[in-house]
Amino acid sequence: MNMDRAVAAALESSHTLYCPVPAGEAASHALANRPASIRGLKIGFLGNLKPNCDVLLHTTEGEVMKLGAASTLYREKSSCSLGAELNILDEIAARCNVAVVALGD
Repeated sequence: MNMDRAVAAALESSHTLYCPVPAGEAASHALANRPASIRGLKIGFLGNLKPNCDVLLHTTEGEVMKLGAASTLYREKSSCSLGAELNILDEIAARCNVAVVALGD
């Protein structure tokens, strides 16, 4: 298949996006304010111990540093099936301006 046909085939394919939030629930929660830029900010990362989560988050750490973040803080939950411990959440809240949470698999 030549490149033009490959690009055309890719553009014609469709994707379905599923939102894991029950209908009507999304409207009841406002999004947190987002900074205009991450330049100079301290970025927290919280992993959940699932396969590839650390790869995703550490790669993202490198990218935010390239974009001018002042520093990063990486922490992991002790179990992928339980919520994060309060001391970890408190540390991220105290030391970081924004946080990134990711799932793996």
